[in-house]
Amino acid sequence: MMENYDTDETFLARWIAGELSEEELIAFKKTEAYKQYKLINEESRQLSGPDIDVEAALQSVKQKLEPKPSKPKTIRLWQTISAAAILIISLGLFLNSSKTISNGIGETQTIVLEDGSEVNLNANSSVVFKRFFWSNDKTVNLTGEAYFTVTKGDGFKVETSKGTVKVLGTEFNIKDRTNFELKCYEGKVEFSQNNKQLPSRILTRGMQISIENSDVKDVTFNEDEPSWKKGFSKFEEQPLYLVLEELTQYFDVTFNTKNVNVDRLFSGSFDHKNIDIALKATLVPMGIKYKLEQNVYILSE
Repeated sequence: MMENYDTDETFLARWIAGELSEEELIAFKKTEAYKQYKLINEESRQLSGPDIDVEAALQSVKQKLEPKPSKPKTIRLWQTISAAAILIISLGLFLNSSKTISNGIGETQTIVLEDGSEVNLNANSSVVFKRFFWSNDKTVNLTGEAYFTVTKGDGFKVETSKGTVKVLGTEFNIKDRTNFELKCYEGKVEFSQNNKQLPSRILTRGMQISIENSDVKDVTFNEDEPSWKKGFSKFEEQPLYLVLEELTQYFDVTFNTKNVNVDRLFSGSFDHKNIDIALKATLVPMGIKYKLEQNVYILSE
């Protein structure tokens, strides 16, 4: 019965209009394509735009697709092509659409992709990926920071401002803010910078790449997961400006740094729950004073 799906140009229109026979509908629901088209149909009805009489439009398409012996074949062919074009354009808009998921300051969430891969999205970060037919384009565009747990399979990659991370069944963390950081926790990843003249790098468990401006560093680490997943941020000999940037990811704060040296190095950590405790954990050990004026923390040494 499903040969109708491959050969009948009116099949999708009849399905949307609820005109399939019970036998056709049962067979269609067993196909891989059914879930995708069902999702497309449901989401298309939620989009805002000019009022459209869907039923009348479908009837019009159906009438055009039905052969009319009294008219020349060339006219019937043109009507069929026009109706098919309408369907192709409409479906194309949805098939090529993307989905964006964002976190605000201090927010985190876990996103499960179609193939079972998980994206643990950190605070003040966002990801963009293909809404439909994920298996055909497993590309995630990341802004901010996220921890990825990827199921085995080909084609998964993450696009960042510094380059592309290609994956094959692994766990890794990407931080793409002022500086770039890629850590591999399990499996293997390949990192290719946007500068095509530089060779790509292969990272396995415990390997890390850091990029500050154009300076690329290869280092190792021994932690089992990023500290942010445990509710705190940890630093080892990192400049103060990165510490302050990290604070703004978890707390709605602004800093005035005119009277401090933001290049001073800091080693330590802060908890993501309380801003007062976080400031005492980071600024006090460095001998930096701070006071709140008009919602801005003014720092001084």
